Amino acid sequence: MLSYWERSSFIHHDLIIVGSGLVGLSTALHYQLAHPKKKVAVIERGLFPSGASTKNAGFVCFGSISELAENARTDSQDELLSLVEKRYKGGLELRQLLGDKHIDYCPVGGYELDFQGDLHERMFTFNDWLRPLFKRPVFSDARDNIPAFSFKQTIVKGLVKNQFEGSIDTGKMMDAFARKAREAGVQFYTQTEVLHYVEQTNGVEVAVSTAEGSLQLFTGQLALCTNAFTKALLPEADLEPGRGMVLVTKPLTWAPPQGTFHYHSGYNYFRNAGNRILLGGARHLDLKGETTTKEGVNALLEEQLIVDLKNFIAPDRPLEIDYAWSGIMAFGEGKAPLLLHPSSRVHAAVRLGGMGVALGTGLGKELAQRLRATTS
Repeated sequence: MLSYWERSSFIHHDLIIVGSGLVGLSTALHYQLAHPKKKVAVIERGLFPSGASTKNAGFVCFGSISELAENARTDSQDELLSLVEKRYKGGLELRQLLGDKHIDYCPVGGYELDFQGDLHERMFTFNDWLRPLFKRPVFSDARDNIPAFSFKQTIVKGLVKNQFEGSIDTGKMMDAFARKAREAGVQFYTQTEVLHYVEQTNGVEVAVSTAEGSLQLFTGQLALCTNAFTKALLPEADLEPGRGMVLVTKPLTWAPPQGTFHYHSGYNYFRNAGNRILLGGARHLDLKGETTTKEGVNALLEEQLIVDLKNFIAPDRPLEIDYAWSGIMAFGEGKAPLLLHPSSRVHAAVRLGGMGVALGTGLGKELAQRLRATTS
C-alpha cells in the first residue's frame, strides 16, 4: 500500500528512463541539466546496471585495422569514417564530462596482435583514410614491443599500435556518472522491472514490478535505454543480443603488459587491470550460442581464452583464473546506434554494437536533445 506522501512524490514524473547504463545515465543527466525543474527518474531492474555498462573491459577504442577492414566489406568509406568519428569523439566526450581522474583514464594506446606478420603493411592505407579526422597517423608499427610484452614471438609475429586509444575503470566511470546525475536531481529506482507501458492522452502509464509488488507509474515522456533488452518492449526494433564473456586472473607476481590489446578482428581483447590480466571475447566461436540475453559463461569460449592466455599472451608465466562473468550487448543490420521514436511520447536509444563506452554518452545526449525538443 502506498502512503499519501509516496503517491504525491514518487508516482508522477516528467521523464522516466528505463535502464541505468551509460545511455540511460547520459540521457537523464543531459535532460535534467537542461530542465532542472522537471522530475526525472531512472528505473533499473537490477541492483547494478544489467546489460554491459558495468561488465565491459573498459576500453576507450574505435576499432583495430582488421576490425575496420571487416566493417568496410559492408559499409561505405564515408559511413565507416562517420562511425569512427562518433566513436572517437564519444570517448572524448565521456572523458570531458566526467574527468580523466574520476574514471581512471590511462592513455596506454591500443595494440592489435598480428599472427601472420603482414598487418603493418596495411597501416599506410588506413592512416591515409583516417587522416581527415585525426590529422596525423593513427597506426604505427610496434613489433619491437613484442619482447617487452613477453608475448610468444613464434605466434605473435607483428604488433600495430593505435595511439588514440586507452583504458578506463568501468566501475569508477559508472559511479561518477550516477553521482553526477543524482547531484543534478535525477531519482533512481533500482531492482524495479518495467513490465509494460500504455500510452494515454496526457502521458504514459508504466507498469513496474518491485519487491513490494506491482504498481503503476506515470510519466510525460518515456525513454527506453536498455539496449538488447529493449526488444521485450519494442519487438519491432532491429536488435539482436550478443553476450560477451570476460575473465580475470588472480593478482600476479609479475608485471602484466600495460595497454589495451585486440586480436581476431576485435572479437578478442585483453588488458591489465591493476596487477591482473583481464581477458574477454571469442564470441565469434559460437555466435548462435551467444545470441542470448541470458547471463552465463560459455565453456567453449572460456576454455579457448584460457588457452590463448597461457599459449601466447603470458607463456611460461605463473597465473590462475580468479573468476568470469558476461555482459549483454546489442547488434543489428547496421553498425550505427539507433534512435527510435515509436510515438511522440515514447523513445529509445539502443544498439551500441559492443562500443558502449565510446558511443553511450553521445547517444544519450542526442536522445536528451530530442526529448527537449518535444517537451512542452
